[in-house]
Amino acid sequence: MKYPSVFLLAILVWTACSPSVQPEVALVPQPAQLQVKGGFFALSPATQLLRSDGGRFDAEAAFLQSTLVEMLGEEITAQAGGNVLELVYSQDLTQAESYQLEVGRDRVSLIAGDAAGMFYAMETLRQLMPADLEGEGTAPEILIPELSISDAPSIAWRGMHLDVSRHFFSMDYLHRYVDLLALYKMNKLHLHLTDDQGWRLEIKKYPRLTEESAWRTFNNQDSVCIEKAKEDPRFQLDPKHLRERDGVTEYGGFYTQEEMRELVRYAQSRHIEIIPEIDMPGHMMAAIQVYPELACTGSAGWGKVFSTPLCPGNEQVYEFVEGVLTEVMDIFPSKYIHIGADEVEKSSWEESKACQALMAAEGMSSVEELQSYFVNRVTGFIKSKGKEVIVWDDAIHPGVDSTLYVMYWRNWAGGVQNRVANNGNPMIYTPGNPMYFSRLDAQMYPIYHFEFFGSKYPEDKKHLAYGLQACVWTETVPSEDLADAIIFPKLLALSERAWSPREVHDWDGFKERLQSQLKRLDQLGVKYTYEVTKELTPFLKVDTVKQEIGVILESELVKPTIYYTTDGTEPTTASERYEGEFHVSGSVTVKAAIFENGQIQEPVLSRKVDYHQAIGKKVTYHKPWNTAYPAGDAGSFTDGLRGGNANGDGKWQGFTNDIDVTVDMGKVQELHTFSASFLQNIGPGIYMPDSVIVSVSVDGKDFEQVLQVANEVPKDQKGLVFADFAGSMGNVQARYIHVRAVNGNRAFIFSDELVIN
Repeated sequence: MKYPSVFLLAILVWTACSPSVQPEVALVPQPAQLQVKGGFFALSPATQLLRSDGGRFDAEAAFLQSTLVEMLGEEITAQAGGNVLELVYSQDLTQAESYQLEVGRDRVSLIAGDAAGMFYAMETLRQLMPADLEGEGTAPEILIPELSISDAPSIAWRGMHLDVSRHFFSMDYLHRYVDLLALYKMNKLHLHLTDDQGWRLEIKKYPRLTEESAWRTFNNQDSVCIEKAKEDPRFQLDPKHLRERDGVTEYGGFYTQEEMRELVRYAQSRHIEIIPEIDMPGHMMAAIQVYPELACTGSAGWGKVFSTPLCPGNEQVYEFVEGVLTEVMDIFPSKYIHIGADEVEKSSWEESKACQALMAAEGMSSVEELQSYFVNRVTGFIKSKGKEVIVWDDAIHPGVDSTLYVMYWRNWAGGVQNRVANNGNPMIYTPGNPMYFSRLDAQMYPIYHFEFFGSKYPEDKKHLAYGLQACVWTETVPSEDLADAIIFPKLLALSERAWSPREVHDWDGFKERLQSQLKRLDQLGVKYTYEVTKELTPFLKVDTVKQEIGVILESELVKPTIYYTTDGTEPTTASERYEGEFHVSGSVTVKAAIFENGQIQEPVLSRKVDYHQAIGKKVTYHKPWNTAYPAGDAGSFTDGLRGGNANGDGKWQGFTNDIDVTVDMGKVQELHTFSASFLQNIGPGIYMPDSVIVSVSVDGKDFEQVLQVANEVPKDQKGLVFADFAGSMGNVQARYIHVRAVNGNRAFIFSDELVIN
């Protein structure tokens, strides 16, 4: 919000006297109520700090003074002076984390009913100060705009996640991460501490977890990073996380218990709760490598898609789990313990005599029930210690505890959200699209405009929406600079979506306010990625009820003029003008561009949009995707979301073996056509498949080949090349469609969608 022109002369006069003028109010997140007035408050070391809080806000007062030392060069005084900054406790502010901020010409009042609210009032005050004071400089006087704010969060759980298992991050980085989350009023930090690739937390009862499993020789994810680092140094493995042992370079690291306790205390001082995740029973290869008796097979390894899990039929496993979690709960005072329970490879359970005996004794008929048994048993132990349990939505199988908090991430898989809701579980929303911050090119628009509920979501279950969180998975994020670039400024869009009430959301206003915040991030040393271009980015919203796809065209520019077509022709000023989301059914090619002074601006967007019969249908993977390019995981081929002009855009799924999948259409039906798109870019080693073979079946057992499409793109053709492997399936009656794309080059192949009609 700009100040009215009547105040410009005053601003210029103050600027001449002092470098510490904030000429605009550009807060993120936007307060619930904000009224900007005409004057300024002159903050200086002579300003008197008054306390009307009965000692409730001692820690926050200390934080305020430390912040002011960095900006003014010294604390403000307790002695009476020309003006006043006061901290006020008010029992009338009953909503947790709410606050009021009144800035007059002679008095600033920070008013709150709890310590978190007072802290957020201070962070708002900080954003009203000039961004350049976040750096090394100080000012003898800071002019703060006169205004009135009444503010409170619209969502209780405002979270960010960081995967420190795949790649490791220093304690210094975690402290700065906490600071930045607090600046933008985020209140949860979810640390993914263990996975197949590394165990990052000291457990005194099981020292080998960090002595050995915190370290690894380079794996395929490291190899991807090393290759990418040839063009972008941010992908280099951080040297401080490398060691030499017996002549072999290893990658890794871990946090001691005392280091983590100190981080927890630091986060608490900034009103951030750290939630630890120890993923189980799957994603446990790091533990099984040093304690192989924990697996049914007696060794660490891989199943059809995921790693071999813990063995729920082995009582020794529960002794291990309880030993680990006892120490975890002693370190982390959080109300919540996250146990993952996602992507469990159950094939070893089906073959285990111990698991089969347990299932028979408990009257279980499926390994899904066995997973519920494991989750419920571990949940019971954690709850006995006074904690609550969080799982990923994969854990919701018949019989699972309805009091579990569920992180809903598989928004590409039909019915998951409703199934969790119908089980009665409170949900923390972490949908892979758009809340997985794992790519440099992910956009802010879908984050800012995120909607919790689909059209089929039951009205009486909306109270189960408990929180909103974004996740940073680090398979190919090996450096702190790259993590910064992936997280920022997208975090700010999430902050405003999670904190601010919907009635004050303003996308164009946010983009303007963002410019001021980028200056602040610069001063704070954040290595963010943000470029304003004339490129359009399409966002697709699949509606399975209306059987259509909504198309949103977004730009980083403020209020651009856009024209588009849906017949594949180049847009002109005579084409349809874009006024907001439009809908298409069937298969079309959308072309769109920004126009300035009636002239088309490059680049022109071209994107296929297909609503087809396989959208939302289950896909079984007989061979895994490459973990560096998961796209939307197991739902990528039938989510209706086509890829763009980069294999790393989160829509293209990558493979280093054949693509070998079966689509279950749900019932026998007449099948007419098949199409799959692939891309080739031989520089980084991405090729077309030799051929695509399509077979169909009524029962899922006996398959008949109905289509084979050979590659026609030369293997030496350079540049970015796209090709459709398409043809007729002969109107055959079938339910199951088996698709095999032959990876003859044993390199990468990428596909985005299996279009079946």
